[in-house]
Amino acid sequence: MTGRSGGQGITLRRLVALAVLAVVVAVAATLIVVRVTGASPGDDRGAAADPSASKGQTPLGEVYAYTTAREFVLVRGERPPVRVSRVFDPTDSAKNVVVWTHDGRWVALLSDAALLDQSDRVQLITLNAQTGEVRRRPCPHCDELAPVGDHDVVALRWDDEARATLAVRYDVGDPADHGTRIAPASDSDGTWQNLLLGGTRTHLLTGEYVMSGGEPGMELRLHELKGAAGTGTTTSYPRFDSNAYMPTAVATIDGQERIAVGVRQNPGECAASFPVVLLGPDGEVHGTDQSAALPPGYIPAVTGGIEVHDLWWGPDQHLYATISSWTCDSSGDSEDDKMRPHRPSTLWRLDGERWVAVGAQPVTVARQLDRGTTMILTIPDCIGPTDRADSVTYCNSGTLSRERHGKRTKIADKVLGLSAPPSDR
Repeated sequence: MTGRSGGQGITLRRLVALAVLAVVVAVAATLIVVRVTGASPGDDRGAAADPSASKGQTPLGEVYAYTTAREFVLVRGERPPVRVSRVFDPTDSAKNVVVWTHDGRWVALLSDAALLDQSDRVQLITLNAQTGEVRRRPCPHCDELAPVGDHDVVALRWDDEARATLAVRYDVGDPADHGTRIAPASDSDGTWQNLLLGGTRTHLLTGEYVMSGGEPGMELRLHELKGAAGTGTTTSYPRFDSNAYMPTAVATIDGQERIAVGVRQNPGECAASFPVVLLGPDGEVHGTDQSAALPPGYIPAVTGGIEVHDLWWGPDQHLYATISSWTCDSSGDSEDDKMRPHRPSTLWRLDGERWVAVGAQPVTVARQLDRGTTMILTIPDCIGPTDRADSVTYCNSGTLSRERHGKRTKIADKVLGLSAPPSDR
């Protein structure tokens, strides 16, 4: 079960945040350039060495990962965490993608070279969740990742010579594998779309924002994968009224591909809808009933709004989401000024076709590790205006906690993202 988190639309607040990020990247440039040009980073190896872990050993205890502004952290039970230095973008989650292989043994991410305008030096970073070993291999111009097979990932990269987006498949368990190009299917116009929304063992979900041929929106395709470098049939879906930040959850349950996407309508506006739809393997689109999550007086595209922050399939084979909502006060001058918080981001579960509340405590991202343990990331919603001097940090990072049998224990502050092995492994 691996997909894409909802990300964040671009608002005035986030444009300011992007300027701050540029300063952060410039300050860290000297250190990062050393890492992305092939030097062996000491912090990758120091915590990774674990002589007690054998090659065939399954992960012990709690296994999950989180990101901060300056590092990626892999947690493996009581063993020392593995820390990898990398700058993460606090305002754009699309630049912070972390994926787990479907067997749960590897976690992968791209290096931050693109933030330094050095996209030709991007590396694919992989970490072994059992041993903590960190590997790096060249992945020039790569900017998208999704897991396929048992322990493979697919990266999308732009090729200047071909003037096209290429899909390259890597076996992350094989350090000698430098990638196999996957040819696009003939029934997908012989091209790859430029966004990866998620992948199962046998299928890849891609997307692209299209402005021609009607109302602008997102066009999605589901590609069947054949072997290491082949593709089968391609399923196309109707164009969605959404920007590119679509939270996505994909999984294989009872031998069937289960796909859910959030459709971000009117991003940045107070009157904002965010339906969650289920996609069938043959192009079907099924809606879900969000009425219990909507704010009072909600009228689509007129007043009131909701946001789906994250979307995932749980170990119980239910679809989960975190959703916040607000009402609109027309006296506000800007769209932000009109927003009045109604409910913070909380946990919801899809029962049949209806969304039902699971709890009232604030939750932005949640991942269940076992029957009694769930990791919780809580980030302030920042619905409406804020005059905080530290709004870049405050509105884009939060507290990571471990919840055991209803009791939460704080693990870390200023956390940007949370991930864990897929539930359908």
